[in-house]
Amino acid sequence: MATPVLAFSQMATECEAEGMNPHNAERIATELAKTFSVHADEVAIMKLEKTLLVFMHPTKLHQVGSIPLNTSSSVAARTASTKRAEAINNFAQTKHASVFESVELGKKPEPGLHKEEKHIIQKLMTAPVVSPTGVLGVIQVCRKGTSAPSAGNDFGPPDLQKLVAIANTLVKCFK
Repeated sequence: MATPVLAFSQMATECEAEGMNPHNAERIATELAKTFSVHADEVAIMKLEKTLLVFMHPTKLHQVGSIPLNTSSSVAARTASTKRAEAINNFAQTKHASVFESVELGKKPEPGLHKEEKHIIQKLMTAPVVSPTGVLGVIQVCRKGTSAPSAGNDFGPPDLQKLVAIANTLVKCFK
């Protein structure tokens, strides 16, 4: 676990002066995708701006909108409000806001798949980015697929611990 955290610590130091901008978010998301063996579009980095979580990555979601902290059906808003990380390996069956999930992020659905067979978020890990002054953002890593088994392995406690450690390392990027 130390090696990825060290790599993210170095990245955090490099992006500290500029803060969390689209370029830095892209770099961090790419490294998170490698660390958790997911695609880059399966990583979300959101920065808290006043009472809204704003997508920094994927950049396409930045133009779609933001998530108010008082949104009861948003896992990201709950993560920011409770300051608690969690893994949800049955995400497709849980009640959640799905407006951002419907945005095409680049990978086209396989030809011939019906709407209900498209790749959707099946498994999700979410962690707050917390400084001594409060929550600065939320990082989420997901696995998409047409079903839970097709999305890959469940996220386990070691994965969640790693994500929390990485989120803690990235605090200085969010200031």
